Amino acid sequence: MVNAFWLDRDLDQTARWLVDSHVLSSVFENAMVLTTAVQLNGYAEGDPEVREALYFTHADHPLTRWAAAHYDNWAYLRAYAEAAHEEWRYRWDHPPEKTHGSWATVESLDEAAVAALDWPGEPGDPPQVTGEWQADDYVEAYRLYYANEKRDLFEWSKDRTAPPWLEAYRRGS
Repeated sequence: MVNAFWLDRDLDQTARWLVDSHVLSSVFENAMVLTTAVQLNGYAEGDPEVREALYFTHADHPLTRWAAAHYDNWAYLRAYAEAAHEEWRYRWDHPPEKTHGSWATVESLDEAAVAALDWPGEPGDPPQVTGEWQADDYVEAYRLYYANEKRDLFEWSKDRTAPPWLEAYRRGS
């Protein structure tokens, strides 16, 4: 399963609110989604060596389909993954020159070639991959999902703490 946890529209704030395990998984999983999305749109089609260096997985997942639909969607997910990567550096005291391997794969993409792809759809809000926790707004849905389905993962390192909205979104015990 892959996911991006859209806890705020400010992606740096989102990254600060991610639990420790989601900081790392957001870098890795979204690198897979980003490289799969561009390949679905023909990126490096004639270059098997480049394609071999990229991830290709979860092609039918709602997040991948959304990222592959329009360049703006893809760029928004890339910004999310980049914010998570910066948070990974911060929480575990990695120096600025250290790059997570999954993020290096995203950075290896030719951005001009990515932007020039024939994107088949329209820009839109990210899909709500939140199970029963749906809302009119994707941030609201993800806050509900996080507060209720991810409780067992609540751990924030360094000076990061639980989001201030967490209690307001909890339902039940």
